[in-house]
Amino acid sequence: MNRREFTRLTSLAALILPRQKDWGLITDVNQLHPNAVKKQCIAAFKRFEQVWNFNDFWKRGNTFDACLVFADALHKKWPADKDVIAVLKSIDSMLEENYRYFKSFDAGKMWADDFGWWGLMAINARKHLLRSGNEVLADKYTKLSIELCWQQEKEHAYDFSDTAKPVPHGCRNGDADGQDKGVKNTVTNVLFFLLSCRIYRLLSTEKQTGNEQYLEMAYHQWLWFDSWFKLTGYGYLQQLGNDAVLVMERPTAFFDGSDYKNTTHPTWEKGWLWTGDQGMLMAALTELLNIKNDIAAWIMRNHADTGFNSAVFENSINHYIKSLAKGVNLGLIGNTDNIIREAPFKANFGPEFGNDYLAGRGILMRYMGQLGNKAGGVNFKKCITATAAAIWHTQDVVTNQFSPEFTSNESDELYAQQYRKLTGLGDPAMKWQIQAMNEQQKFGVCQSIGLDAFGALINQL
Repeated sequence: MNRREFTRLTSLAALILPRQKDWGLITDVNQLHPNAVKKQCIAAFKRFEQVWNFNDFWKRGNTFDACLVFADALHKKWPADKDVIAVLKSIDSMLEENYRYFKSFDAGKMWADDFGWWGLMAINARKHLLRSGNEVLADKYTKLSIELCWQQEKEHAYDFSDTAKPVPHGCRNGDADGQDKGVKNTVTNVLFFLLSCRIYRLLSTEKQTGNEQYLEMAYHQWLWFDSWFKLTGYGYLQQLGNDAVLVMERPTAFFDGSDYKNTTHPTWEKGWLWTGDQGMLMAALTELLNIKNDIAAWIMRNHADTGFNSAVFENSINHYIKSLAKGVNLGLIGNTDNIIREAPFKANFGPEFGNDYLAGRGILMRYMGQLGNKAGGVNFKKCITATAAAIWHTQDVVTNQFSPEFTSNESDELYAQQYRKLTGLGDPAMKWQIQAMNEQQKFGVCQSIGLDAFGALINQL
């Protein structure tokens, strides 16, 4: 650690830890000072209140999901705290405005994955609104999640044909009007996978009927991913060694007749992967484990899969979760500072879609926090703590605005070298090329990354 980094980290110690502690020596998250963390969380939210109301459909859904998951963690940790209660009340009115925003759009003009982000957010909105006693708006968000978001993906993105090679079905990230068919990338498919699981669990918990179609689609999405993962020759799962893997941005197969040759929308780069996909896939697989018995019973009732074996099914899910967790730990966390990073690919950072992929680190931490202290058998406490610390220390001290960059140039290059040595792929270290990004969108997304990090941190206290 160089002098600059040491100064940065020890300065942060005075903010987030008891004054006598040295951040650079902290290995146990229990040494964090909860009241200091709570104050930082409140400050982070107050800034989010100022920047969240921007105009961008998918980013709006994702950033508010970050806010809701963060607020849920706050509530669980400090349910009676007056400042936390004030945060929850503010979110009530923000959800009213967000619902009006969603309804103002023509659904036919939106991309398929946009509805996945909003569908997941709507389920968390329902939970929040029921807790605050607003059943009317909670039911509107349930309808939004199921009848608008899930149905849109099913009708306009899912490939019902059996002809796609080498793997049939899956979802295309096209627009609902069909002007652009899009590509069957990971984010579109994992969003539909996770959303199907969560809608099924929601309806089952509330004893509602007519929920088998969500169970069926969750299983079909599992088959799509599992089929690809078994085709090891195509490298959809990046093998990092020691049973550690990361999932690529999209599955590709370059042969005559393949339906997976698309290298545009956005421009593909060999080995390219995104942090957000890793967190969502671990979450979807974990949700699948929670409904494994229901799936087995549904298959038996409907004779849906003659080769189904419940033990093999469960073991496969657990294997993928553990392998992905190991992959994140090995490939997406800097060895020198324990900070969670985006994989070093121009496709992530570049001007074409850097403003979209910017949010990935937060999305990964969001699901890390929800999955618990040892997701997939890996303890992520240290990296969540270090990342939240770095985000806090690099904020604007006047506005409490978080930055897209919260690591040093030197440590970024060390990480890029670490990644290339591990995989043989990737580019030199680079900064986020988001100069053309609307400023308020940038502020909102960056603040949501911080909320994701602090939400995960709260769950470690």
